Amino acid sequence: MPSTRGYFEGHDRQPYVDADVLLPRLGVAAKVSFFLDTGADTTTLHWGDRLLLRTREGDQLPVGVAFPDQVQAYGIAGVPVRYGREDAVLVFRTEEGTLVASDVRLSIEATPSLGGVPSLLGRDLLSELRLDFNMPADDLVLEWAS
Repeated sequence: MPSTRGYFEGHDRQPYVDADVLLPRLGVAAKVSFFLDTGADTTTLHWGDRLLLRTREGDQLPVGVAFPDQVQAYGIAGVPVRYGREDAVLVFRTEEGTLVASDVRLSIEATPSLGGVPSLLGRDLLSELRLDFNMPADDLVLEWAS
């Protein structure tokens, strides 16, 4: 089975994995570090990482771009945040030297809210993987079914 190695970061050793995010409709992409969040229903791109999205020419995704299916949710400290939903492809590099692409309906923060919130890899994608989480051994591996 192909596998991707994650890592633990920060003083409280939060679990992360890196992926390339591609938004085909909008023609933008970025490398993003996703916090593994088994409590999040959907994979979410928060504002700081949304600002990383670029076209092939290096142009930034316009701040006012319209996303379909806009919803409002209450985030940290009950602050209302608007999200749009966009078809995306997340590409993970495997330990075997290959790439694994996963289609996902990505929630994207549409307007800035509280800063410093990491993007989340949620249960919509995590439920399709085997997650081997061993913090004492500094080992974090995601495995895809063949």
